[in-house]
Amino acid sequence: MRKNYLWYQFWRYGIIRPALSLFYSDMNVIGRENIPENKPVMFIGNHQNSFLDALHVVNNTEHFVHFLTRAEAYGNPLLDRFFHSLNMLPVYRARDGFGTIKRNEQIFEECYERLAQNDALLVFAEASHVMERRIRPLSKGFTRIVFGAEEKYNWDMDLQIVPVGISYGSHRKSRTPVRIEFGEAVPALQYRQEYQNDERDAAQKLKMNIASRLQNLTLHIPNKKYYALYQLMLDELEPNRQELLEPELVNRRAKTISNQLNGELIEESEILLQKVDQHDITVQEITNPVSIELKDIMLSPLYAFSLLNNTPPYQLIRWLVNSYLEDEAFEASVKFLVGLMLPLYYLVIALILSSVGLSMPWIGVYILGSLVTAPLFVRGKDLLVSKLFDKKKRSTLLDNESFAEQLDKFKNLRSQLFNEKKD
Repeated sequence: MRKNYLWYQFWRYGIIRPALSLFYSDMNVIGRENIPENKPVMFIGNHQNSFLDALHVVNNTEHFVHFLTRAEAYGNPLLDRFFHSLNMLPVYRARDGFGTIKRNEQIFEECYERLAQNDALLVFAEASHVMERRIRPLSKGFTRIVFGAEEKYNWDMDLQIVPVGISYGSHRKSRTPVRIEFGEAVPALQYRQEYQNDERDAAQKLKMNIASRLQNLTLHIPNKKYYALYQLMLDELEPNRQELLEPELVNRRAKTISNQLNGELIEESEILLQKVDQHDITVQEITNPVSIELKDIMLSPLYAFSLLNNTPPYQLIRWLVNSYLEDEAFEASVKFLVGLMLPLYYLVIALILSSVGLSMPWIGVYILGSLVTAPLFVRGKDLLVSKLFDKKKRSTLLDNESFAEQLDKFKNLRSQLFNEKKD
């Protein structure tokens, strides 16, 4: 048994799995049967949402997973040991300095050894995270590991490369749906002859093959230059976030939009999104405002308790995000990490209540009630914010005749293009 096996499994099954189930409203996992058993596996995932992407892969496979992490996260000895205990391995890039790239050779050797044990390696081959619904060009680093491992073990390893598409209902919000789809495995042996003939050509073909598979496992907006139009039509105006997570459907719609591209639509979509951003609201919040349902009225006392109880840690999150985060792709990750600390926060509050004379039975009721109502915080906050703040922002924008006409134009165009094709 590996030295960190029990520690790793404790974090995977005891902490991460239940925490993800609470953080997201729904996790739809597709294609687990595509993950080969009793063979070394390299997972290649798209990278849109910081380290949450890694957690989704680790959480949905039985393999003992190691994953490459940007070296800039390292430097603190205590954290370095913690990262290593969870199978995180630093990988260096050119901007980290030419000398540090040589250290990758040592990391790659460690990867080869782990794969030889039939473990799994997770690589985000786009090399960085960006909150865009598209597959960016893949780097060649993962192909070096694939062919380097097979060469080291005389092509007897039978390494399997599994593409993973991760799709979010919302990149930055909790209590939204997420889809994780594992594609069919690509055997490294398939490229043996090509690699022996021309290493560079084999690496390029493997990159293109995996990129093509990833594009079919999540929404791939094909043209970065016209991203605003696709974002508006496919994402911002989508009332059903589950449909946004259906790759076949949304990629078909993306192709439909590509046939409608013209300068006027592109310019108007960019202007519309800029206006919305200036008012700190989204098109989705304008076109699909939060509405109060019967269950909300029935749960209103629990909403009130959850809002009162969880507002301090929520304000901490807002302070961290606004003060320290330059990259908004980390926002959901910060929320997730602070959420992991909520039980400790509840315990501190319980100790304070106990010190002022609250009896133990009521302390138990508080802790249990806090854990049960924590997932209601997001809904309660959305209802409150929608009624107190977003309503005014929506009115300000929609009262602008030019903005309202532009928005209606895109809504009508979307209806014309997609409604008859609804599945």
